[in-house]
Amino acid sequence: MPIPASIHDHYGIPPETYWRDHYFAVEPDYFGIQIDTAKRLLDFTPGMKALDIGAGLGKTMVALDRAGFATWGIEPSVPFRNKALEMNGISAERLQNAKVEEAIFEERFFDFITFGAVLEHLYDPAESIESAMRWLRPGGIIQIEVPSSGHFMAKLFNLYFMMRGTNYVTNLSPMHAPFHLYEFSLESFRRHATTAGYSIAHSYFDVASIHQIPRFLHPLARAWMKRNDSGMQLTVYLRKPG
Repeated sequence: MPIPASIHDHYGIPPETYWRDHYFAVEPDYFGIQIDTAKRLLDFTPGMKALDIGAGLGKTMVALDRAGFATWGIEPSVPFRNKALEMNGISAERLQNAKVEEAIFEERFFDFITFGAVLEHLYDPAESIESAMRWLRPGGIIQIEVPSSGHFMAKLFNLYFMMRGTNYVTNLSPMHAPFHLYEFSLESFRRHATTAGYSIAHSYFDVASIHQIPRFLHPLARAWMKRNDSGMQLTVYLRKPG
C-alpha cells in the first residue's frame, strides 16, 4: 500500500483548507460524552492530568481544561499547532509540536490520554498505543476513536465496485482525504491487549454520518447499523493495570 513520505505531506497545510468554518468554534458540550465516560471510569478528581494526541486546533484540550483536567497535547502539524495557540489561548509549553514517536513525557504522568481520529493515520498504531501506555499511570484510561472495519456502508460500496468489475475499495485512502492507513475492529484491540498488557474497560460503535445513498433510506440504514454494531466509528477505552 502506498504511504506518504511524511505526515506533513498531508497535514502541513493551513487548517482553513482542511476544516470548514463552523468547525473552529468550541461548543459547550464538545467532547462531553467522552469526558463523562472517562470521569466515570477514572473515579475523577479535579486536577487529574490529560493528554490529547493529535490535538489539531486544540478543541479537545479546551474541553478537557473546562472539565477540570490539567491538559497537555501533541500536534505534529506546525500550521495546526499555531492555529490552536492563536485561537484557543493554549500555552505553547503544554502543546508539543511532535509526532507520537518523538514526543517526550515522564512515564506514569497522565491519568487520561485520548486519540481522537488519530490512530488510522499513523504508520504504526500498535507502537503509538504502547508509547501512550508508558506515559499513563497505573489504572489510567486511554480513549481511542477509529474507523470500524465492520462499517456496513463501506461493505455496501465495495460490493458495488466489485459488481462494476473494478478492484476499488472505499475502506482505506492512504494518499487522499481522509488519509486513512488502517481500520480497526474490537477484536484487533483484544488481540493487541494480550501483548500490550491493557484491558478494554468500555467500547461502543457510532453510526455517525451517512452519505452517498438517498436520504429516505437513512433511517433504515441507521437502524440496521445500530442493531448490528456496524456503524462507521469504533470507540474503545483501554485501562492500564493498576
